[in-house]
Amino acid sequence: MLNTNCAHCGFANQVAEEICVACGGNLTLRPSFDPQSQPHEWQPQADPDQLLPGIRPFGVDTVIGDTLSIFTKNLWLITRIVVVIVTPLQIFRALNLPETTDNFEVMTWSYLLGAAAEVLMAPALIYALMKVLETGRSPGVQESYRWGINKLIKLSICALVTGLLTALGYALCIIPGIIVMLSLSLVYPIAVLEGGSVAEILSESRDLTRGHRLQILGAWIVMGLIMVIPYLAIAFVIGSFAETTSSWPLAVVASIASDILGQLQTVMALVIYLGIPRNAIGGGHSVLSLK
Repeated sequence: MLNTNCAHCGFANQVAEEICVACGGNLTLRPSFDPQSQPHEWQPQADPDQLLPGIRPFGVDTVIGDTLSIFTKNLWLITRIVVVIVTPLQIFRALNLPETTDNFEVMTWSYLLGAAAEVLMAPALIYALMKVLETGRSPGVQESYRWGINKLIKLSICALVTGLLTALGYALCIIPGIIVMLSLSLVYPIAVLEGGSVAEILSESRDLTRGHRLQILGAWIVMGLIMVIPYLAIAFVIGSFAETTSSWPLAVVASIASDILGQLQTVMALVIYLGIPRNAIGGGHSVLSLK
């Protein structure tokens, strides 16, 4: 039974442990009630050589199973993180896009806002899920976004570079585009959880996925098939009410549901990142640096 919480990082250790497996803190010491001696805000401290609870060794079946399990168990947490950001965006789209589908400027702004929302949500969601996996406790939405906001600049640059490289690969040919996409599929969790420059993040994603890209592709294909039916149902609802402004609230709800479902991609990237073997890059990679 996990019931010895570290006073330094909050990780739930086995009752017999004297040293925290997450941060190395002494579990036999008890903090005083002095506010200045209370633990700092929790930070992800995953050991790359030790699997977290709920994460199994990398494989197509384990990735799919763990992703669906984590997503469904934390659906309410994911929903709250998504709703805060995408609700204003989906209201804007519902009220403006049906009448301005030929307006390039409005469509461009809608796309950019959608991309910005994804970049805002990703670090908050990764932080929240890491805290659940490491401590068994669910963080608040405000806490998740407060931590994630510090990762936005680097993540935004990584997302932009990844998008450009993938687009270039698809422009050259379909196969190079798929290879680039798979090579950079772990950029988000690496950028959020580790230190290093943009170039180092891209390089680590390539190194971690090397030798496993066919399996990653298989996992994405299976997940895509699983998501087809709910996506089609949501698209039908959105399309049914796209021409009428009086029913825009239902269209907004359906669009938000689509955004929530889309977070399966972020969850799956995190699951692959935590479960993929590190011997592909020499027996291990850098311990998470959160500065």
